[in-house]
Amino acid sequence: MDYNKIEKKNYTLHVIDTNRFKTVKVSIRFTKKYDTESFYRLHLLNRVMAYNGSKKYPKASDISKRLEYLYGTSFGTKVHSYTNNMVFEVETSILNPRFVKEDLYKDVFEVISDVTLNPTVKKNKFNDEIFEREKKNYVESIMNVKDSPDDYASLLFREKFYKDTSLSESAYRNIDYIKSITNEDIYKEYKKLFTDYKIDVFVLGDKVSEDLFEVIDKYLSHFKQNSNYEHSLMLKIKPSKGEYKESYNTSQSILFVGLNAKGLTDEEFDSSFVLYNTILGSMNNSLLFVNVREKHSLCYYISSSAKMYTSDVIIVSGINKKSYKKALDLINKTLESMKDEKVVKKALKNAKKTINLSLNAYYESTSRIINTYYVNQFGNNIDIEKRRESVNKATAEDVVNVAKKISASTIFMLEGSINEEN
Repeated sequence: MDYNKIEKKNYTLHVIDTNRFKTVKVSIRFTKKYDTESFYRLHLLNRVMAYNGSKKYPKASDISKRLEYLYGTSFGTKVHSYTNNMVFEVETSILNPRFVKEDLYKDVFEVISDVTLNPTVKKNKFNDEIFEREKKNYVESIMNVKDSPDDYASLLFREKFYKDTSLSESAYRNIDYIKSITNEDIYKEYKKLFTDYKIDVFVLGDKVSEDLFEVIDKYLSHFKQNSNYEHSLMLKIKPSKGEYKESYNTSQSILFVGLNAKGLTDEEFDSSFVLYNTILGSMNNSLLFVNVREKHSLCYYISSSAKMYTSDVIIVSGINKKSYKKALDLINKTLESMKDEKVVKKALKNAKKTINLSLNAYYESTSRIINTYYVNQFGNNIDIEKRRESVNKATAEDVVNVAKKISASTIFMLEGSINEEN
C-alpha cells in the first residue's frame, strides 16, 4: 500500500494506492473546530440533503436510479466528531473504470456535483416539506434515547467522565436548540462548507487514473480552505471523581467505570496501552469476563474499550443492582491484578493474537484505512505495521508499567428500579 500526499491550492489530496479492492473510494472531508450549534445544524443538514434532491435529480429516487445505473455506485454524506473537531464527509465508492469501458468518474461526479452544489433551494431554503419532516424525525430520534437504557446510561456517564469537553455534550441536552433550528439556519451552514473548513480528499484504489483527479479538481474549484480547526486530536480530560447513581425504570442496571491514564509515552500508546485494554476486557476470556461473569455470575455482560485521544479506558457491564458492591469490588481487584506480571503474562499471548487479527482486518476495510490516514493529519502518525511490531515485542512488564499509570475515577450506575424477581 503506497501513500502520497499532495498539497493543492484549496485542498489536500491523499492518494492511497492498493490493489485489495475492485472499487475506488473517494472521501471528501470538511473539518472545522467543534462548535455545538454548528454540529447539530450539520446533522440536520445531512438528513435534509439525503432527500432534498437537486436541479437535475429532483427526487432522492432519481439519484438512486442514476447511481444504480452507474454500476451500483454508492454515495452519501456523514457527520462525525473527533474530540475538538467536527467533520462533514462526502463519500462515494465507484467500480474501478478499468473493469468497464465507460468514463465512470465523470458520470459519477456529475451526480455528486449536482446534488451537493446545486441542491433544490428556494429563497435560501431547502425543500420546506422535507426540512420539517426530517427535523421532526431528528428530534424524535433524540428523545428516544431514554428508551434505550444502554444509550441513556452512556450519555449520563459521558457527562461526568468527559466533563466540560466536547465529548460530554449530547443532542439530548441540546434538544431545545435543535427544535429552534430553521431551514434558513441549515442553508447558511451549508454555504459555510465552501469557505470555512479544512478540506481533505482521500482517494483509495488501484492505479487510479488522472481522470479522477481532474474531476475532483473541477468539483472543488470554487471551495476555499480555512485553517479554523484543532491541529491535535489529543484531549485532556478532568473526570468527575466519585460514585454516581441514577434510577431508571428497568430491571437491569448498567455500570460504567472510567479509568484515566497519566504520563503514557507514544510507544506505550501504540502497544502496551492497547494490550492492557485487550487483556482487561476486550478479548475472549478477558480478565473482567472471567472474574466477574464466569467465576461469580455477577453480570450479563462486561467489556472495556480504550480511547486513544483521551488516554482512558471505559468498562461497561450489565448487572443486577443488588450485585453492585460485589461487582465493583471484583472489578477493582481485577484492575489491581493487572499490576501482577504473572497474571498479565498468562494472558499476553492470547491478547497479541487478538490484536493481530484486528490489524489484519484493517486491510479489508476502506473506511478504516482512510480514517487512519485522516487522523494522521493531526500528529498521530499511526502506522499499522509498526504498531503490530510494537505489540508483538511488548512484554508483560511493559503492560504492568502501563497498569501502574491507570486509575479509576468516575463510577456511574443507571440503577434499575424494577425488581427482577417480579
